[in-house]
Amino acid sequence: MTTIVNMVSMVRTLDVAETGAGAFTALSSTFVFVLLLSVVSDANAQQVLRGHVHDAATREDVINANVLVVGTTHGTVTDESGHFEMTLEAGAYTLRVSAIGYAAQSYAIQVGADELSPLHVALQPTIMLFDEVVINSDAEFVNDLAAPPRKLNATEDLLGRVPGAGFIQRANFAWEPVIRGMNGAQVGLVIDGVKVFGACVDKMDPTSAYVEVENLEKLELSKGGFDLNNASQIGGSVNLVTEKPRFDVPFHLSGETGYESVSTLRRARVVGGASYGNTAVRGSFSYKVADDFTPGGRDAIANSGYAKNNYKLDATQRLGGGHAVGASVLVDNAWDVGYPVLLMDATLASARIYSATHSWTPSSTGGWLRGLDTRVYHNTVDHWMDDFARDVSEREVMRAMNMPMFGKTRTSGFLSRAAMRFGIHNLGVTLDGYYTTAFGDMWMFSEFETIPDMYLLNLGDTVVRHGAVVADWQFPVSARANLRINGRIDHSPRDVESESARAVLEGRWETDELATTYSVPNLSATLEYAVNPTTRLRLSTATVGRLPSHVENYGHYVYNYVDGYFYTGNPGLKPERSRQVEVGVERYTARYAVRLGAYFNHIRNYIIGQDDGGFLSQSSTLRFRTYMNASAATLMGAELSGVVQVFRATELAASGSYTRGQNLDVDEPLPLIPPLSGLLSLRHTRQKFWGELEARAAMPQNRVSEIVAEEDGTDGYFVVNLRGAYQLPRGVEIKAGVENVFDYFYHEHLSFGNLPSRGRNLFMSVGFKIN
Repeated sequence: MTTIVNMVSMVRTLDVAETGAGAFTALSSTFVFVLLLSVVSDANAQQVLRGHVHDAATREDVINANVLVVGTTHGTVTDESGHFEMTLEAGAYTLRVSAIGYAAQSYAIQVGADELSPLHVALQPTIMLFDEVVINSDAEFVNDLAAPPRKLNATEDLLGRVPGAGFIQRANFAWEPVIRGMNGAQVGLVIDGVKVFGACVDKMDPTSAYVEVENLEKLELSKGGFDLNNASQIGGSVNLVTEKPRFDVPFHLSGETGYESVSTLRRARVVGGASYGNTAVRGSFSYKVADDFTPGGRDAIANSGYAKNNYKLDATQRLGGGHAVGASVLVDNAWDVGYPVLLMDATLASARIYSATHSWTPSSTGGWLRGLDTRVYHNTVDHWMDDFARDVSEREVMRAMNMPMFGKTRTSGFLSRAAMRFGIHNLGVTLDGYYTTAFGDMWMFSEFETIPDMYLLNLGDTVVRHGAVVADWQFPVSARANLRINGRIDHSPRDVESESARAVLEGRWETDELATTYSVPNLSATLEYAVNPTTRLRLSTATVGRLPSHVENYGHYVYNYVDGYFYTGNPGLKPERSRQVEVGVERYTARYAVRLGAYFNHIRNYIIGQDDGGFLSQSSTLRFRTYMNASAATLMGAELSGVVQVFRATELAASGSYTRGQNLDVDEPLPLIPPLSGLLSLRHTRQKFWGELEARAAMPQNRVSEIVAEEDGTDGYFVVNLRGAYQLPRGVEIKAGVENVFDYFYHEHLSFGNLPSRGRNLFMSVGFKIN
């Protein structure tokens, strides 16, 4: 399911208050001028491609299916008999065909001197339980209707536009995803299905920071516990699917360099690849450096800059008989990362992700086994932090003491997925296993010579072994209804191997048995009913669990920035258990599309912090808690998104979401719950031009956790953004825009320490592409 392909948008007129001033006026004039240039541009049609789309199971016509030329905004939809046609210039193209309730398919098309044969497309019925962002070099689809028609500058820009998704912001770098009020171990975050665990016990290195947009092929975001293929979780999952080598062109090269004024960010990226026969390779490199950023109407936030590079190498070899093998290396380095509202800064964060793959697709479609994909992987994450650049003499927490910290994780695993078909039944089976070790420590150096140096072991060689079996079964129960049943069983033994860490935790819990083993069953079911060819109803229910993290089990005096307490792990924690239900309706027509959903989530054994009760817990600067299970919590909410075609090349998109969380133990709101928020976007696309006027808004959030998290409320905000791009000859593209046009001072409710958001940001980039 994707947005309506031929609904595209732009800003027509905008009466702006005089507070916008010069920069916005100048950019708006440029925006309109470039638009006028794009209107007079035209393409020389070469041939007409005709095709027909039908249901692979029932052979019925699929109407309003989206047919898009990948890499462009050129597309159409099928008519009432499932047919479509479009004109194409000479060249090689990839067509992507998708429709609500079906798995998308791609086709290679060569337009030349020979007449094009009609394209016959058979779409397989499926139930999509995630929002999908499919990205290519120029444009992307997003399964959610209000997502942008073009890729933005960072992975966070894409994820943050899906209703119900947001970020915990600790700095101007490395934001942690939040889905429907769930975060941390409640959300499964993977790269190509690979498990990567952050090395920082303070969560300064979320996995989402390791994939730059030039390496992102597709982003899959599931909400709630209904899609269990990637992880055992109760909040949802994010799978960052990376780009792979291409066989459709012998050589390709692209690059981009850009600048952002709000932090004087300078960035550059380059991507290249080649193929010959059955061999293809791809490589990418990017570099970013940013100074302190400026919030709206204020001075720059000291110590908020960072520097970062990222590179990825891939190779694929086709072996014949439908077999292919591949290898991948992804490296990400960040240094001098400032965290102005936290106790320390990251001097260096480094991730290395290695994987090897084998895939097999049978040449004949007559058998029951339709495909097999296997991946083995190993990754290392290292993280160094310190506060040597800070004045710690008057710091409230750990006053007059420097505290350098180090953390590391090592993870090895495998992932094997088989796709099968038995008549009208589709069955997917996944084997998922990994082995993780984690270590973290801290030194404490006092400024006073009379106080000796101290050493603290935050994580003492914790070991987590994890294995899971997943089954995903889909089949039609009638001509109009499809059923999906998703089951998963996770088994996870874990322990602490460091004798020093064992001694501390054994003394705390008065036991010499720290090893624990979890076995968690999960089950979800979704029924989708087609009221008519354009409208579908969906009912989903799930009973799922999520395992405690290794920090929640075995961490020792880990500082929690949400409430300002030092936390100790609990090897006796129970898994959180959740019962969820969601109802939704989707309607797609040639003129508009709308999606509405509502959900309820009841969580037992909700993991929170409980005061230790000792004399240290009464200190105003040193406060201690232990991870414990609360009896229950609830989450409920709703999400709405839609898009309507205003003119032939113009669309208006909107989305909104609301989440309400309650801790039933203490009868107060759950912490880190975003307020009612929404987005409105007017977008326009021509052959060589695209533009967007966007408004983001949020209501005040005064439902806060005062007892558990000592959370404070936040004000609402209204922010306007303007973006556009123009394609020049020879594959050159210029992108420019203004974010936070009116330089409004605000901060998100999920930002730590009320860290302000970025002020007015003028950005510009120049890119090129050679195929």
